Amino acid sequence: MATLWTGGKIYTMAKVGETVEAVLVEDGKIVATGSVDSLSPQATSIQYLQGNVMYPGFVDSHLHIIGYGEKLKHIDVSNVRSKEQLLAIIRERMLEVPADQWVIAIGLNETQLEVPIFPTLAELDALGEAHLIIKRTCHHLILANSKAMAFAGITNDTPSPEGGVIEKIDDQLTGVLKDAALYMIVNHMPHITLEYIEDALEKAVISLQSYGLVGGHSEDLSYYGPPIQPINAFRKIVEAKQSFKVHLLQHHTVFKEVTKMEETSSPYLEFGAMKIFIDGAFGGRTAALREPYCDEPGNCGMLVHSTEQLEQYVQLARQYGQTVAVHAIGDLAIETILNVFATNPPQKGQLDRVIHCSLVDEGILEKLAGLPVAVDMQPQFVQGEYAAELARLGEERAKGLHPLKSLLDRGLVVAGGSDAPIEVPNPLYGIYAAVTRRNLGESHNGYGPEEKISRFEAVRLYTVGAAQIIGQDDIRGKIEKGYTADFTILEEDLFTIDIENIPQVKAAYTVVDGRIVYEKRCKE
Repeated sequence: MATLWTGGKIYTMAKVGETVEAVLVEDGKIVATGSVDSLSPQATSIQYLQGNVMYPGFVDSHLHIIGYGEKLKHIDVSNVRSKEQLLAIIRERMLEVPADQWVIAIGLNETQLEVPIFPTLAELDALGEAHLIIKRTCHHLILANSKAMAFAGITNDTPSPEGGVIEKIDDQLTGVLKDAALYMIVNHMPHITLEYIEDALEKAVISLQSYGLVGGHSEDLSYYGPPIQPINAFRKIVEAKQSFKVHLLQHHTVFKEVTKMEETSSPYLEFGAMKIFIDGAFGGRTAALREPYCDEPGNCGMLVHSTEQLEQYVQLARQYGQTVAVHAIGDLAIETILNVFATNPPQKGQLDRVIHCSLVDEGILEKLAGLPVAVDMQPQFVQGEYAAELARLGEERAKGLHPLKSLLDRGLVVAGGSDAPIEVPNPLYGIYAAVTRRNLGESHNGYGPEEKISRFEAVRLYTVGAAQIIGQDDIRGKIEKGYTADFTILEEDLFTIDIENIPQVKAAYTVVDGRIVYEKRCKE
């Protein structure tokens, strides 16, 4: 049974502007591309594109799928503009739930509030009797009320854990927990059951498909109880339905445990690199810098692990023939892990991955280009918090903030993602950000305009780049014979429409292995 896809523009992404008239698909693979006349005799059915535009299936190269599902389940506070509005929204929910329940708000960005300050612990405690957690947009900082901290045994006398900060003023808790400290609460909340995980995962996949995504590279195995629990959820919600393709990174704390399980990979659920967090984020001033933050003298952020620990983790991955993917935002963090990679290289043909790679200079760019390393970028990071990051880093350092063109110009493999739930996982938002480097509705030349890239290069981040970064660019990321029949079909041509309209474009169909897994309804 071979199906001919035609009736709209079809971009192969093999080279700039290349299109074909038709694509022949059989058993989930592309068996030929060409003209309708040449391919129709081989087809048993025809799928008309109805004038829509086909691309290789878009893949988000870095997100937290279950975490994104949690954002869909809980209170989204990413659009609040004042502390009073924030407290009112949470108070309403707190009054609705029993005292033993948990209220979770996600996406707080204090830099967009009228007065950019967090609520005090007293203000949080006054909202109600339930346990309360507010996750900052970066997810490297949370606010917790006294009841939530008591649940984790956190008191005024509790020392900060290695790689984290329990914030105190005059030896009194403020409710602010950074990096490793926040896991003292969030990794142990009692409502994280298998049913909860499955519900979050299902909500996430449905949403991701509606954005035209056919897959994502996710890191979820260390946050939801024993790793077998999220793995079983992925088996049930993703693998069994064969409607989405997940590539799972494995946090270093569970890497050996998962490896010993001898879990088998499939096209819909793959087990990939060891994931390590090197530092924190700019938002909480925990990203590791060579020089102090401009707005907090004496603070250079923090490295989560010593160099010796990093070497041990990387060597463990190498024992199992595996690559390593690292969260590294600050220049010190990036430089530190690149030095470790240089002395502990992967197998020939493999690529380690630097996720975020948010602050570079010429020296770091040269080191990246000289190593078997790919870079996993989140183009939307240049938007919402750029002004705050500029204040933290200063104009000179900010010249190396959120690079894209500099990486591509040096021949590095670069993929694009959202880091959802940090950003909205709509790949078109990322494409727009990569091309314009500004927020929608703004008219300036961009934040760091020298790092802007072309539309083709931006789309390539989510197609070819997402396949290259996991060594699958011979079967995924293009519309060519022998490649998987994963397609993102949009209502508009991203290469010809007005650039300002790109974020509004809708997915008409999402196709995985030749099967339509999402179809836009008229009312949408």
